[in-house]
Amino acid sequence: MIFGILGPLLVGDSQGPRALAAPKQRVLLASLLLRPNRVVPVTDLLDRLWGEHHPASATATLHNHIARLRRSLGAEAGARIRTRAPGYLVEIQSDQELDLACFHALHTTAAAAAQDGDYDRAATLLRRALGLWRGNALSDIPTTATHSRDREQLDELRLVVWQQRIEYDLESGAGEALIPELRELLAARPFQESLYGQLMRALYRSGRQADALGVFREARAALLDELGVEPGPSLQQLHESLLRQDPGLVREQPGRLRPRQSHARAEPPRAPVQLPPGVTDFTGRQEEGAALIAALTADGGHGPRIAAVSGQAGIGKTELALQTAWRLRRSFTGGVLFADLRGQQSRPADPTDVLAAFARALGAEGAAIPTEREARATLYHSLAAGLRLLVVLDNAADSSQVRPLLPGPGSAVLVTSRRRLTGLAGAHPFDLGLLSQTEAAELFSKVAGRGYGEPDAVAAITARCGYLPLALRIAGARLAARPAWSVQEIADRLADRRHRMDELRAEDMDVRASLMLSYTALPGPNARAFRLLALADAPTLPLPIASAMLDLPQRSAEQILEELVDAHLLTCPRQGSYGLHDLPRLFGREQAAATETAQERLAALRRGARAALAQLGRAKPGSRPRGCSSKRGYRPAVSRPVAHGES
Repeated sequence: MIFGILGPLLVGDSQGPRALAAPKQRVLLASLLLRPNRVVPVTDLLDRLWGEHHPASATATLHNHIARLRRSLGAEAGARIRTRAPGYLVEIQSDQELDLACFHALHTTAAAAAQDGDYDRAATLLRRALGLWRGNALSDIPTTATHSRDREQLDELRLVVWQQRIEYDLESGAGEALIPELRELLAARPFQESLYGQLMRALYRSGRQADALGVFREARAALLDELGVEPGPSLQQLHESLLRQDPGLVREQPGRLRPRQSHARAEPPRAPVQLPPGVTDFTGRQEEGAALIAALTADGGHGPRIAAVSGQAGIGKTELALQTAWRLRRSFTGGVLFADLRGQQSRPADPTDVLAAFARALGAEGAAIPTEREARATLYHSLAAGLRLLVVLDNAADSSQVRPLLPGPGSAVLVTSRRRLTGLAGAHPFDLGLLSQTEAAELFSKVAGRGYGEPDAVAAITARCGYLPLALRIAGARLAARPAWSVQEIADRLADRRHRMDELRAEDMDVRASLMLSYTALPGPNARAFRLLALADAPTLPLPIASAMLDLPQRSAEQILEELVDAHLLTCPRQGSYGLHDLPRLFGREQAAATETAQERLAALRRGARAALAQLGRAKPGSRPRGCSSKRGYRPAVSRPVAHGES
């Protein structure tokens, strides 16, 4: 029995090749072969066949497609399609039956040979592995978002192994014969510094020092022109070695006489790329994305480059990080590691567990991973040494959760958090703001699939969603799921502040629940301050008025207010002035109504009003608050009680 996905789909049994003409049958078989001997859930198969929008009878139709697939494959191959709850699997009895499994097995054996110092054999094994490819992976499978990612990952794996085979050949003493294929690889990966380094070594070993130095100039020009960055330390050190004609560049030990290296890393089958997929309707953030790329690819000095993205709940931190990381993944040849640190959950991720997961991703065997955090950190750092890694740490609780997970120089770290990580040394802070009106309208219309010709209704929706990406996505998703509703219907439903938070909920997307995670993490005095300040019907509050509302000395109030700014529950548009965005204000009023008595809420507002009037009395004669035609017409914004839900 033979199955193949490293090219067009291939099936053969004792009777010869089997053709699958039906596109959905090819999709199903490819989906199963990508995970041989493992159950693929029905839900995954439905997504692969129809995307996110399944027909009403999708599950029954899927079972019919499986039955037809078995018949098309014939008795021998069809029997390999097994029904196992909660889905199906394809049974592969040996690596030789599936080209992808054979490829992985040869790759693993080659890594073991290289670890023993036998680079000749390692290179030969990888030649056999690469010879299994018959073209681009899954080339005759109908294109869906999921299979596009599968195809991209497999083709990426092929290039990684190709480059690894060249490295083994270089370790064995080869030179000139490698130059044409290195040029071919560079055409596909023009920003991969390790390829430039391999080409420079091959040229130098062939007696072409001037050409090797010219390649460094090519690499530097390409990186500066396209990415605005200088070559990394490894390539620069190689350049210096060429200039001083380091004997080690040509006096390699024979490929079969390398000493065995004893360390915990078993060469991973490929550089890990652990990124979850991003959304397909990502909108805006061009300037923020460009700034992040510049920070993550700049010269890191003596440590990793760190970008820390912070912002309020639902602002789109995770999505911006994923979009940026996917754009940069080819620049980080050591791989991309990802961890959700669950900073807002009741049990955030333990860095000790994340260190173990990262060590496994970098090739450490489970038995070689120690139990103590310090020992795991040492192992992780030794495995990451010399690699150009991008580490994405999503939803960090604080800086102490991040520090043990930082790699060494040459790598980069992209962190997201609802808090400003002021304790993370060397980090470039990025405070993510709300979307512009144009971006908000575009995001809503993309998700809803309509609204492009109704600018007034869309403008009302975006304003009532506070230009917050999560709220806009929820409103758009609700409209998309209800074809009978008009765009104006959503705008009208969001108009009533008393029920707006109820409207901004769709399945597991919930603005109130998202804000609640930030709120429940606050210490008691900070939570009280957030509730009381939300009562004020003013865009911003000066420190004296805010401290009066809280009934605290200004120094004590300022400390709490600054902590709320760091938690992105308050804004600080200028020193000594504090405010709330629209949706956090509505949420805060809900919490105040549920926690404070009516007398306590009224007392806080009266204290604020007295402080505002006192400030007005201290103003210069003839001065008026901005926007007021006369002192008589001015009423302090905190001078009246605001009932829960009042618009």
